[in-house]
Amino acid sequence: MGTRRALLQAGLVLPLAACAPQLLWGDSGRVRIGVSWSGAELAAFRAVLARLAIAESVDVIPMGDDVGTAFTAGGKSAPDIVMLPQAGQVRDLVDDDRLRPIADGLWTDDAGLRYSEPWRQLLHQKGKPYGVPFKAADKSLVWYDRQAIERYRLGDPANWTIPDWIDRMEVLAGTPIRLLALAAGDGWVLTDFFENVLRAESPRTYDDLAVGQDNRTWDRPAVRAAFGHLARLWGQRHAFAGGVAVALTRQFPDAIRDVFEHGRAAMVIAPDFAEPIVRASLRAAGRQEDAVGIAQFPTVGLGGERPRIVGGDVVVVTKYAEQRADEVVAALAAPEAPLPWIEGDGGFIGPNLRTSARYSTLIEPIARSQTSWSAFDLSDQLGAVGARNGLWRILTAFLTTIGDGMNAHPERAIDTAITALDTFERGRR
Repeated sequence: MGTRRALLQAGLVLPLAACAPQLLWGDSGRVRIGVSWSGAELAAFRAVLARLAIAESVDVIPMGDDVGTAFTAGGKSAPDIVMLPQAGQVRDLVDDDRLRPIADGLWTDDAGLRYSEPWRQLLHQKGKPYGVPFKAADKSLVWYDRQAIERYRLGDPANWTIPDWIDRMEVLAGTPIRLLALAAGDGWVLTDFFENVLRAESPRTYDDLAVGQDNRTWDRPAVRAAFGHLARLWGQRHAFAGGVAVALTRQFPDAIRDVFEHGRAAMVIAPDFAEPIVRASLRAAGRQEDAVGIAQFPTVGLGGERPRIVGGDVVVVTKYAEQRADEVVAALAAPEAPLPWIEGDGGFIGPNLRTSARYSTLIEPIARSQTSWSAFDLSDQLGAVGARNGLWRILTAFLTTIGDGMNAHPERAIDTAITALDTFERGRR
């Protein structure tokens, strides 16, 4: 799930034949949908199409990290629709004349807007809608093992601040368990961590960086403060299951299993789409659902604001798509469209405010509160800066430098990270 959030911009300049030969497959008489999903997610999407009775009229093209090549394809092999995992890229795709608008009516009904404000700000460009949200993701969740938290008398994670996390790391130092599992092998996990800390530190700075574009600078007090919080968390000798060396090899599903199947950590930062992995881990360990707790990401101190960051996948139409693509987009935008995924596989929040679904007991409170989300995923809005060769790489280097208590004075590591971000910004202009 994580690696598909790699940089889409890079795909815009790669040759189609080299990166996505699967685009040559399929029936040219059908509407072609390029997706980044694979495995269980791809199967869940196919179930959605089957329920909508359009599975026989579309070709689904799994493209993985190469989904960006969909916007450079031409002729009959080009996707008509793309399920775009980085909604923040819509602005650049519109500027590059890669997309065509969708129908205004998909965004509103008699009750008003069908989607919350963060989505509108991203997908409406130049006065027109250029996409519609399909799948939302709450990027500010902390999943924890209730039994481990109770066993070690750690208190209620819902009330913790970042300093409380550091305190609990020390409490667990002499036990077989660590506070956090970290999937640092997936760079987007580190960006999610950083974004939540930055949002908790300064919503204004977060928003400024999201819209900065041509004049974005990273050497700001709030950014330094955010790296300082990360240094104190990631720099604790007993922070992560297996230490930093193991964390750097961990993929997203493995970190979930470390908490709920193997018992190596008490909690993990993960979006709602962790749910199917959590449930599989419980089954493997013979545990019940009541072992699972979910809290919001902590504040930086007492009285602070908890971040509520949303990400997700949006439906966009490529510039030269067949007109029949509009009918498919309308079907996917219907309130009932995602029900098979929500009620069958889980790990899915329907962003359409008219969607009435039987969410699981774990996800229902999160879905119900989605109108309180206050910000969109920062790295998805940064373009190249937020992706593999930018923020991902810089945060990985920062973790390696300060991890396991190896750096008691992280100021130099903070300087290096901020300088690298500013240098990257200048290089792309």
